Amino acid sequence: MYQESFIDSLSIFIILGLIFSTIALMFEFGYRLALRFPSKQISQSISPMATGLASLLAFILAITFSMAATKSADRKELVLSEANAVGTTILRTGLLAEPYRSRSRELLREYVTIRVVEDKKVKKKHLNRIVGESEILHLKLWNQAVNAYGETSPELLLLYINSLNEVIDIHTERVNKSLRGRIPVSIWFTLGLLTFLTIALTGLQVGAQNKGRALVAALPFAMAFSLVLTLIVELDRPARSIIEISQQPLIDLRDSLDKVLYPDDVGKLKLSE
Repeated sequence: MYQESFIDSLSIFIILGLIFSTIALMFEFGYRLALRFPSKQISQSISPMATGLASLLAFILAITFSMAATKSADRKELVLSEANAVGTTILRTGLLAEPYRSRSRELLREYVTIRVVEDKKVKKKHLNRIVGESEILHLKLWNQAVNAYGETSPELLLLYINSLNEVIDIHTERVNKSLRGRIPVSIWFTLGLLTFLTIALTGLQVGAQNKGRALVAALPFAMAFSLVLTLIVELDRPARSIIEISQQPLIDLRDSLDKVLYPDDVGKLKLSE
């Protein structure tokens, strides 16, 4: 189950401010440190080290961003896959004998309803409840399929079970990639350490030139790093503040359930109008 960490509880704008402040302080630390040593002594050796450290940081940033972006793309694709799998399962309930057909349709309607949470605050607060209720519905749906054995053709029942299995598997994938597949702490530690060392060394290099801080360049420099790091944090969080995974495929499925489950009734309603 998901346990909200301190970072996950913070607004993304607060995280941006904290990262920017830390980077600015590290730059200032390096700058002031340079003023305590002879400039020539520092400037002769610092340039190759700063270049090497910056290259290493760029490599780690690329890896971390790629991990976060890939996971985000996978989560988006899984929403569409889940909507398709649930839609197929709903259609295949027609292969079941009564009363299992009607009961399974009711359970699937309930399943789609609880999976669609458009309010971000509600989703974040009740995430564990949603996951738990979804898994209970999986068991209920599976029991309906088991009970239908003997009253439904084995070939038809197998088609329905295959669809139901896919729904359960996709749910497991979504939970793993959303709640458990986070960027490892060791990578975060390495990225943070390299970032702050690079910024401090850059401040040291600027200070060694004895030409002032040039805040007009230093502040955008710090902000650029802050934005990239904040973006990675946002992509890695289960409940996001800005970059949301669209639930539209599930919303469309929810809104079309009456047409899928009761096409005859919908047709009669249109004729009467």
